[in-house]
Amino acid sequence: MLAIPSDADKQPFGTTSLACSISRDDWDRAVVGMLRMPYGETPVPDGPPPDTAVAVAAVSQLCRQRGQVWVARRGVWAVEGLADGRILTALEGVGLDCWSGSTGRLLWQVPVDGTGYQIRVLPGGRTALVLTQVSQRYRDGWWIQDPSVVLEVDLDDGAVRKTHRSSSPAVLVSRTDGSWALRDTDWNRRSRTAGEVAFGPPADDATTIPLGPYDLFNHFFDIRYAPELLFLQGQRNEPWRDKWVVAVDAPTGRVRRLFPLEWDAPQGRRLFGGSGAYLDDGTGPALVHSGAVHSGAGPLPENAFVVRRRYPTGEPQWIFTVDRAAAALDADDTFVYVVFTSGELIVLGAEDGVVRARQELRIAGRPVVPLSLARVGAGRLAIGTLDGQVLVLPVSASTHAPTTEGFSEPALGGLSQSAGAGA
Repeated sequence: MLAIPSDADKQPFGTTSLACSISRDDWDRAVVGMLRMPYGETPVPDGPPPDTAVAVAAVSQLCRQRGQVWVARRGVWAVEGLADGRILTALEGVGLDCWSGSTGRLLWQVPVDGTGYQIRVLPGGRTALVLTQVSQRYRDGWWIQDPSVVLEVDLDDGAVRKTHRSSSPAVLVSRTDGSWALRDTDWNRRSRTAGEVAFGPPADDATTIPLGPYDLFNHFFDIRYAPELLFLQGQRNEPWRDKWVVAVDAPTGRVRRLFPLEWDAPQGRRLFGGSGAYLDDGTGPALVHSGAVHSGAGPLPENAFVVRRRYPTGEPQWIFTVDRAAAALDADDTFVYVVFTSGELIVLGAEDGVVRARQELRIAGRPVVPLSLARVGAGRLAIGTLDGQVLVLPVSASTHAPTTEGFSEPALGGLSQSAGAGA
């Protein structure tokens, strides 16, 4: 029993499963081509889809029997902390949640059609930008991606003050003075605006900037505390080649090349972008960012990395290599905090890249998959997970290492705080 080769084959076959038969007189020896796919696969009728209403009713009943209220939540793609201790989250079906950082109580919520993916708190801490996106749809042999929407949300009460509709799917890039821009991410190359940068207000009447196509997976470059609007730019016809970190001035639109993403030119590697942060500490201004080395063989040992680079010239100051890609990164003048798709949190020294602490993230003994991370006040980190929770981790004042031992049982749909964090 095999899956159809691709989604486009569902229409001619009328199903997502195929049956085939491979016969041999002698199965004791392996020979070249012995498992080559035969022609004439037989479509296998798809079974009835699962009744999600039955599953929801069963889970809800079990929770009620135990005095719990069950609410379905999925992937917390962004988390941010406010100066007063509140915590913001963005996730599937929710543009923005606002939580009390001390009690884990939900204060207000901004529901959306689609998913909240990025949060930017504007200077002054009174307003946040939230980028939302509905899921892509498959139609007539093509994946259809609707344009992104950016909401301006009042952080006092959760009221949506303005709605900015992009002309395409996009990612949000900002700088510390509040200027922001959207980069078109239409990687299918069907849009004439693919890769263009459009500025947010007050510069949104300016001409868009053609920055070149957005290469899927490779061009994401989400830098916290950046003094400039930073992007990755490759060759126009082959955007994955010769990728540079560039700064785009707002509102003039002037593009300045800063440094190549590949810091070791003789190796000629194809690097992917990632999340990062701008620092200006005792060793001077720098970018600390994550990324990965592309390999046709799939993930390879030490092919993912976190690197600190002098700003704006790009010389590497330290390099930390790992086996799994970074999911999110934040930093202060002393430490760099990174969560990885392996479920591990690692704390690095900001000046030297030396590992200060590392911890596998678990709740009640079960591993979780982190999607987002942010510092949320002195001595605390918040980590958003794939299953819709937010872990609030206290940090030891003496070692500055996260205390993740002995998580309390999380409140369903809310904030999960580790022991000693006020749960």
